Amino acid sequence: MSFLQPMMLWSLLAIIPLAAIYFLKVRPQRRPTTAYFLWEKIFQEKRASSLFQRLRDVLSLILMALAAAAVCFALAQPEWNDDRQDLLIVVDNSASMGAGGGGATRLDEAKRLAAGLIEGLNGSQRAAVATIGRNLTYRSHLTDNPRELLNAVEQIETAPETLADSALAELAEAGATSDRRRILLVSDGAYAADRVAKDIELFKVGAAAENIGLVAADVAYLPGGDNRLGVYFQTASTFSEPQECDLTLSHVGDDGQEQLLKVIPLEVTPGVNPPERFTLEDAPAGRWIARIDRDDALAADNVAYLAVRKPKPINVAVESSDRFFLENSVVAFSGDDALLKLVEDGGAVTVGKSISPDASLAVIFQPDGESPWWSELGDEVEVGAPRVLHPEHAALAHVDAATIPFVGARQLTPAPGAHVLVADDSGLPLIYVARRDGRSAIVVNLDPVNAEFYFSAWFPVLVHSAVTHLVGRETPLAASYRPGEKIPTLAASEDAETTLVDAAGKSTAAAGKWRDLPSAAGFCRLKNASGDWDVGASLLSEQESLVDGIKAADSRKPISQGRSPVHWLTLLAIFVLTGESILYHRRKVG
Repeated sequence: MSFLQPMMLWSLLAIIPLAAIYFLKVRPQRRPTTAYFLWEKIFQEKRASSLFQRLRDVLSLILMALAAAAVCFALAQPEWNDDRQDLLIVVDNSASMGAGGGGATRLDEAKRLAAGLIEGLNGSQRAAVATIGRNLTYRSHLTDNPRELLNAVEQIETAPETLADSALAELAEAGATSDRRRILLVSDGAYAADRVAKDIELFKVGAAAENIGLVAADVAYLPGGDNRLGVYFQTASTFSEPQECDLTLSHVGDDGQEQLLKVIPLEVTPGVNPPERFTLEDAPAGRWIARIDRDDALAADNVAYLAVRKPKPINVAVESSDRFFLENSVVAFSGDDALLKLVEDGGAVTVGKSISPDASLAVIFQPDGESPWWSELGDEVEVGAPRVLHPEHAALAHVDAATIPFVGARQLTPAPGAHVLVADDSGLPLIYVARRDGRSAIVVNLDPVNAEFYFSAWFPVLVHSAVTHLVGRETPLAASYRPGEKIPTLAASEDAETTLVDAAGKSTAAAGKWRDLPSAAGFCRLKNASGDWDVGASLLSEQESLVDGIKAADSRKPISQGRSPVHWLTLLAIFVLTGESILYHRRKVG
């Protein structure tokens, strides 16, 4: 046995003055009397019972000392030296835990099980409560207070999210950091068993349920104009037999009203079904909802929120004495369905050669003259083997920069703070990004004529990648994301502020090129200098839709349960004091 508060054992010294009280004797006062014979019989009877009286006092002392010792030991908070460990009770609150029938969900069952575990501990060991879905979230700290733990369990709600591998890895790491901790995962097991670490105990809840859900969905305009909308979707089912249902596709107007535009009869077979595609003519842009018209175990996967966009093209101007190839590099990505548009002036981005355009965003080939984007411009040098320093950068994402012949490159010093993407073996910057006073430029240090770069397939691709990166549209928005997922903001720089309006109408503003979606399904809206953009958030998860519960097996082990020694010591003190009180009153009456 060990004591959590060993200093309180000093309180046992209180037994010494308690015992001293019992050994104190009251000296009787002497009084003269003329009738001694009347007192003599009383003295004889008292001497006959004095032994019993002393034994009775000793018994009273023992009882009071026992009660005092019990209280003192209880204050020291003793604990048994057994194999009891701290418990981390983790409740799965991913989307599949919302499945159920008759009003009760799997999460309701999981919360009842977790509450039963906490009540069974009776304060005899410490525990903490957490939830797991897209992230591992701690709902309470480690404590032996059952009320605090029960309150944490009561507040858990289902989130329309997928149980992520990163969250399971974090949970496994939490268990590996201490041998005195047990992790109890209360879940429906709607995932592969090998995704969970072996030392995590699965307390499985929920029976197999019949469900049909959308596990993938996408919409986009097809090339060729005429507002031809391509629709892609995929379904999954846990029914044992093929099921017939309808997929409805509706457009949501600015007033929030849905207009039904397409009904597709489906026959959904057990398991994951092959993807299906169809085309809608003259489809408007904006918000769309795909919905499976069927009552089943899980409603969250019956709906997909999709955003259809026709983004405005990026206006690109050209400044150069020989404009032909530069203009054609822009025209190559122009047209009804393309992202770039060639303009005479006033472009969002200016592409120049042998010039430093006075523009907020610029792509510059063959540096020449004075410019805020370089200094100490020297003569042409023979370039060594180019080294791509940041192949993952958006400006180089579709370019094999190591194969570009950097003929005509000049010795230069890039602007302070420039981000060099490609350099030769001597460190000479060949392609770099620079930002200054709210302006940005990508500088390509080569002579495109002597290097015959105009005839390379990489030339228009590099122009396209550089332009889209400068305006922040290198990563297009998808039709739908999962709740809580990171999305591009289409901002031109990390300093640009973007406002995110969630489905409930709440606005949050933050700078950066990426934002986290709220953990809720529905439509959001992004607002920044580049424009306003609708964003859909949908479950779309095969793992969460297949709620048959056959992928993982229960692995629970017995849990040490029982009341703390403090509880029993307190009861002992109360019992002994009650007994002594009864005996005392009997002595007084007797």
